[in-house]
Amino acid sequence: MYLSDIYTISVNLAGLPALSLPCGFDDDGMPIGMQIIGKPFDEAIILRVAHAYEQSTEWHKKKPRIENR
Repeated sequence: MYLSDIYTISVNLAGLPALSLPCGFDDDGMPIGMQIIGKPFDEAIILRVAHAYEQSTEWHKKKPRIENR
């Protein structure tokens, strides 16, 4: 739990625009996200990259398996 932000804290501290979008599932069916990081004040580029990725894949339409335990 304490290391859950290890991959995002440096980007936040640097003030860089970033977003995460779905890009698949692991062997246990858990979702995997891809983080896109841009230059300062260049949000438009990362939004265009994310949109292009979503248009060329179907990951954003899929849902993880939920098992009742």
